[in-house]
This record gives sequence, C-alpha cells and structure tokens, in this order.
Amino acid sequence: MLSRPAFLATIPLVGAAVGRARAQTAVIRVGALPTDGFAEAYYAADMGFFAKNGLNVEISSFHNGGEISAAIIGGSLDVGVSSPISLANAYLRGIPLVYIAAGNIYNSAAPTIGFCVAKESPLRTAKDFEGKTISVNGYKDPTHLSILAWLAKNGADVAKVSITELPASETGQALARGTVAGAVIPEPFLSAAISSGDARFFAKCFDAIGNGIMLGGWFARADWVKKNPEIAKRFVATIYQTARWANANHDRSAVILQKYSHISDATLRVMTRVVYATSLTPAMINPTLQLAASYKFTDRPVSGADLIARIA
Repeated sequence: MLSRPAFLATIPLVGAAVGRARAQTAVIRVGALPTDGFAEAYYAADMGFFAKNGLNVEISSFHNGGEISAAIIGGSLDVGVSSPISLANAYLRGIPLVYIAAGNIYNSAAPTIGFCVAKESPLRTAKDFEGKTISVNGYKDPTHLSILAWLAKNGADVAKVSITELPASETGQALARGTVAGAVIPEPFLSAAISSGDARFFAKCFDAIGNGIMLGGWFARADWVKKNPEIAKRFVATIYQTARWANANHDRSAVILQKYSHISDATLRVMTRVVYATSLTPAMINPTLQLAASYKFTDRPVSGADLIARIA
C-alpha cells in the first residue's frame, strides 16, 4: 500500500498518462484529394507515420478543395487541404480557417501543372489566344489565376480571352476536339494528354505567379487548433516527415498513390511527381494572394501571415 504522500505524488503522473492516451486515441477527421499533389495523408497512413506519432486518423476522399472547406466549416472534418485563394476568401468573410502546414509547391524546373494546346495547334504566342477559349480547373482558383497572369505578362489582352471550367480529366480530349484552344492541366492528366498525342506543352503558366509558391496546404478551423494544440503539432510533424519521405521515395509512394487514385501504369511511368514543402512561411503564399487581389479573386488583399496558425 502507498502512503498518502506517495499516493498524492502519483496523481500528476496518472493525469499526464491519461492526457497522452487521449491524445493518442482522439480521432482526427482528415479530408484529402487522391492526387499526387495532395496525397500526403494517404502516404502517412499507409506507411504508419500517423500511428507512430500517436495519431488516429480517419481519411475521407473529396473531389476538390471547396468540398473540403465546406466540410471543415460545417464541422464534419478537422483538417483538410485547399488553395490559398480559398482560405483568403474564407478569412475575408470572417470564417476562421488557418493553415497549419504547407503541402505541395510549384517547381518551375519540373512543373506538375502547365498550359497546353492541341498537338497540331498553330497558336504560338499569348496574343494568339485573344478571341479564343481556354479551360481551367475552376473559376477563380490558382489555375485560373495562373493563366490570366501569364497572358497579361506576355502581352495578351486578358479581356479578349474566354475562360471556361472543365474537369482536368476532360481537358486533353477537349483540346484534341478543338473545343478549347488551350488548357491548364495538372498531373497526372498533363502527362497523359501529352503522351496520348492529344496535347503539347505550351507554357509554364505558374511561372507568372512565382517559383516555389505553395499550391495547396493543410488547414483547420482556428478554434480546433486552439483546443487541440498537441494534436495539431503532431499532425504537422507527421506531414513534414511524410513530405521528406515522399520527396525521396518516388517509387514507393507511387504504389500508394496508384492504390487511391487508380492511375494507370503507363501514366505513372511518365508523369512528373510533385515536390512537398517541409515548412511554411508567408512568402510561399503572398505572391498568389497579391495577384488574386489584383484580379478581384478576393475582395481585398490578404497577407499570408493572417492565414497561418500559430501553434504553441
């Protein structure tokens, strides 16, 4: 039997153990996209990184960042991935969404998203697209912003170019049919469209925003981060552990990616793989936010620092 002083001395230890157990068993509901750019959660789950860091994660797959944002705002998800433009608009509407970790970044030396035309297209300059139609993944998203910035930077009158929205999976065939004159296409559809002969690479449109910018990152509600600082810290550490592993192990991550995205072997062999960030700074977000404001994608400018959580 323990003496009273000895028993009292064990209370803080028991409390700490219970706290750790709760942190380890608490479920984090994560929304992800089954594409290379946003596949870190799948890698972390399959490689056991979440479990090793005491995290119990439930992953749900979505079609786009907008669906994930709506689920987090509604309370059915805790953490998800989305673009800076999406979070900036939420911030301006008083919706407390904040980034906790960076995701994939744009690498100009090996772009995983680019502007394409039909293989036999006669178009050669930005001005050639005046009076033509270009497809993007979504209105007022980064693909839309990138092509407007590229057209303007290269001398085209943006007002004379029509923009339409198409799913990335349909853009290669749309180019081949002549439905659109150009298309901003992300991987794996970029390599698939080029290898099939439907398209040819025309320009690195994201260069007009900047090299090294964050294309998408991991975010949560600010109140969730405040209530769960230890879990948030573990999640961030796991994401960056996963990023380092994925950047160095393309062959092994490809197996996991194919499991969730069902990319064909042929496409997987030729596609350019993304680069994941291992830290997050406002400088990785600000170029996108500044351009977004200039094109009225947001009501007013937002600083990247306002979108990044300060996790104690």
